[in-house]
Amino acid sequence: MQPTFSGTYSTPYIILFLIFFILFLWENRLRNKQSDIKIVRYLGMLVFFVFFGFRGYLDTDFAVYYPLFESAPNLFDFKEVANFFSHTNEDYLLKIEPGFKVLLIILKTIIPNYFFLQIISSLINVLFLDYFFRKYSPQYILSFIMFLIFSGLVIEINLLRNSKAIFLFLYSLQFIEKRNPAKYFICNGIGLLFHSSAIFYFPLYFFLHKKINPAFVWGTFILGNALYLGQIKFITPVVIGVGNMIGGAYAGLAEFYSESSLYSSGYGITIGYLEKVLTFIIFYKSYNKISEYIKDQNLTNIFFNLLFIFTTAYLYLNEYSVLIERITTLFAASYWILFPYFYATLEKFMKTIFTFVLLLFGILKMYKSNNFIIRRYENILWNKPSIAKAYYILNKHMDKILHPDKK
Repeated sequence: MQPTFSGTYSTPYIILFLIFFILFLWENRLRNKQSDIKIVRYLGMLVFFVFFGFRGYLDTDFAVYYPLFESAPNLFDFKEVANFFSHTNEDYLLKIEPGFKVLLIILKTIIPNYFFLQIISSLINVLFLDYFFRKYSPQYILSFIMFLIFSGLVIEINLLRNSKAIFLFLYSLQFIEKRNPAKYFICNGIGLLFHSSAIFYFPLYFFLHKKINPAFVWGTFILGNALYLGQIKFITPVVIGVGNMIGGAYAGLAEFYSESSLYSSGYGITIGYLEKVLTFIIFYKSYNKISEYIKDQNLTNIFFNLLFIFTTAYLYLNEYSVLIERITTLFAASYWILFPYFYATLEKFMKTIFTFVLLLFGILKMYKSNNFIIRRYENILWNKPSIAKAYYILNKHMDKILHPDKK
């Protein structure tokens, strides 16, 4: 019988990280010679695409998207297409945004195989990331590494709909910088057609490019740490109150999420907490150096404000672990860009220290994040993944994964 937890499940992810780490060293060597990094860029994209695009049934979201893809009609079956959008077939279709349904129908018409959805999804994502990192990052491969370490695995493996909204937002950052509201809201309006979480991006146009008063930044940060460490619950009463005010199913959901240890417990002092707090302090202490390197105040403000929202959400939403994961993931791109800028500002010796720490931390992160059975990696190029086996493993092991200390 396969164990629920094993270091062998993490091995492919560690290898993936090490490949990108070697590409990172190669990129730096090319940059030092003032050579073109195009070969490193293409190899990075190819490795990413093969690893994620041709994966088997990983984690949990295949349990949602596989039956959804199977239920999607052919584009030319007009009656079934109408039913697919009118929800007369299944109630769960109510939760799926129309843009994603259109994508499903088109892909199902071209090749009626679920893996084709994963392949095209990863191809779209890697093209967005390539554009984003080429445009904003001074260290192309380091941005990919930070993507893998900070939220990227979850985004790529488990968030087929959310990822499109996130990447459309990243594409739209240029329109905040250039103050083009029409294009910004069009981009995120399209994102909203793929996932409702894109609604959080709409207000950002009005302030993300502005510098926040440092006193407010540090005051919010210190208060957030006090609330987090003190485990002071102030959101729970609000959620329950709003739920009761609306009534019906919302009251039940509010009570469920508030009382469930799975969804409402804070994280406490963990490696993740220390990493986020230290990163926030280091980046803001390096604000002037990074700002001088970027040479664009609007752009500097955009990424630091994303970091501020990311860290604030983590500290203030600790009562609801489900909220921490969902909200912070929307703003994790601050790490993917600010770490490369931070690295670029370091002296040669400190870059060596950074590289060594990155190697150790990256291996640790890949190990800790993937050492459970539903992350057991398979690739359709050399394996034959079974949907029946994937469902069996998910049902058998999920409770133990969620409650590892449970006897």
